[in-house]
Amino acid sequence: MDAPRKVLVDTLARRPDLDLKNLSLAIGRNHAYLQQYLMRGSPRELPEVARHGLAPLLGVSPDDLRSTAAPPGAGGRLEGDLRMAGPLRAADRADLPVYASAEGGNGAIIITSEPIDYVRRPEPLLSVRDGYGCYVIGDSMSPAYEQGDLLLVHPGRPVRPGDDCVFVRDQGDGTQQALVKRLLRTTPEKWRVRQFNPAKDFDLDRSQWQKVQLIVGKYSR
Repeated sequence: MDAPRKVLVDTLARRPDLDLKNLSLAIGRNHAYLQQYLMRGSPRELPEVARHGLAPLLGVSPDDLRSTAAPPGAGGRLEGDLRMAGPLRAADRADLPVYASAEGGNGAIIITSEPIDYVRRPEPLLSVRDGYGCYVIGDSMSPAYEQGDLLLVHPGRPVRPGDDCVFVRDQGDGTQQALVKRLLRTTPEKWRVRQFNPAKDFDLDRSQWQKVQLIVGKYSR
């Protein structure tokens, strides 16, 4: 366990009045943000704005929450303590941006404008410069996609009926509102989509949901 996570664990052990959910909400993140950071290593390092919001709640310095580990991709580091000889291949670099997500109402999620982490690129996104990942919030597409799964998205690949997609609406403040649904058919005015839980088909207005982006895979939580 690295130093920032140890600070968090030790503080929670001493302070029964604190919990990960309320701390996450207090720093403006979704309720599972710090649990994912602590248990799953995502994000790998807390961003500066999160450190400065969290430190006074824990009674520590923001520097106490800064990792001294090398940045993603530096030194050829792989999982655990393994190291590889020679230059990194594209698939070995943790350079696929991952964006946080939070509940946005009516089954939608809000995707942040700045990455919170980077992961290794899967094969379908090796040469896709604007590919990205984001976390599933909610259970409307269960069992295909569960809360906490990391979606892998190809924004530029054409979609067709039967594809699972992220439907995107710009918020005008740098964030995006998104829906994860299965595309059934397309008309000039509507996207006809399906969700699984509860099962229903419905239309999305294309004038509001301007972009549709293909889901090429997922990393299960």
